[in-house]
Amino acid sequence: MSEPEEYTLRWRGREVGPFPLPEINRQLDEHEIGIGHEILYQDKWITLEEFLALLPKPAAPKPTQALSSHPAAVAAPPIPVPPPASRERSSPLRFKVSLSPPAPPPARVGPALRPRYRLLFAFLAIMAGFIGLHNFYARQWLTGLLQLLLSVATFLMGFGIIASWLWAMVEAITVHKDGEGIQMI
Repeated sequence: MSEPEEYTLRWRGREVGPFPLPEINRQLDEHEIGIGHEILYQDKWITLEEFLALLPKPAAPKPTQALSSHPAAVAAPPIPVPPPASRERSSPLRFKVSLSPPAPPPARVGPALRPRYRLLFAFLAIMAGFIGLHNFYARQWLTGLLQLLLSVATFLMGFGIIASWLWAMVEAITVHKDGEGIQMI
């Protein structure tokens, strides 16, 4: 009887192994390794997912005539070894992988998601935009804080508040969504 083929695994540049295919399957089942690990197969590093896709699909189990009640009497099916030259794609044998992105978190319901009024946003930008009040109204906290700090800094240096007020005028014309990405009405 020939020895089972052994494979070297790699994760972030660190190589471990060699492991036979049953040990790799056990490590996958125990979540010690994942399908993102690389495996040295035919002198080439490929992901474990690609490697498992190369394995042939198992044949459908044949019904047995008489089932024994003793657990040792039922033989486990052999674990297939990938053919050396076959490159056809097939689904992995032991697990299903979902490559779809996770579901988005549920939307928050309440007064925080009410759309902001564009006219009020523009009015606040014209009247008190130099301190960033319109950005605080539109849930753009960081931008409002930066405008407030710019206004204080330029005022203390003797330049007045013209720079942050001009910034607010540009925002009054160009901004159409609030900090949550909701279109202003």
